[in-house]
Amino acid sequence: MYLRSISVLALVALSFTSCSNSEPSAETTETAEAIVAEDASAYKINDNTPIKWLAKKLTGEHYGTIAATEGQLYVQDGTLSGGQFKLDMNSITVLDLTDPSKNADLTDHLKSDDFFAVASHPQGQFEITGVEALATADEKGNTHLISGNLTLKGIVQGIRFPATIQMTDNTINATAAFNIDRTLWDIRYRSGKFFPEIGDKVIDDQIGITLNIAASKG
Repeated sequence: MYLRSISVLALVALSFTSCSNSEPSAETTETAEAIVAEDASAYKINDNTPIKWLAKKLTGEHYGTIAATEGQLYVQDGTLSGGQFKLDMNSITVLDLTDPSKNADLTDHLKSDDFFAVASHPQGQFEITGVEALATADEKGNTHLISGNLTLKGIVQGIRFPATIQMTDNTINATAAFNIDRTLWDIRYRSGKFFPEIGDKVIDDQIGITLNIAASKG
């Protein structure tokens, strides 16, 4: 079946900037409590901000979006201190397949229990638990390390990744490009880690994510 050679996910892009599995992998961390100070200022992320995912297999790749909703970033003492957004898993789209039938098949497969089990887990979430400013920007221009809890399929996993944060009095722009290991959220379909016997039908465990988030004070 066509679907059984297809891959899955990855997380947040306001623009449709391409990302690839050559990006660094997010560090796996312990989950932590997200604390928002009472005097922190809230900046609202545009509702339905598209999340762009990129997934690869030996013979190609697929990409699409998932919508981020109910998002806010928080600023304390002039620096980013926290934030969160929800993921509307029913909003999953596939952008690289123009044939309507094939597009619908892959979209439905991604929503199935093989991948995101959307019927039982219609919502995901990302919440920032820590923000660390780098002493100097790295070779890709990243200025901060972002730690947070990513929830998919009801499974909460801590991750840390580099990001570029730009701020004015009224706006925040955050960009990042990294990979996550889908198997940490029990997305094992055609994973070589768990099914080594499938040979060239394997799907890469690493899912590319590009973040380009804009938030406004108000």
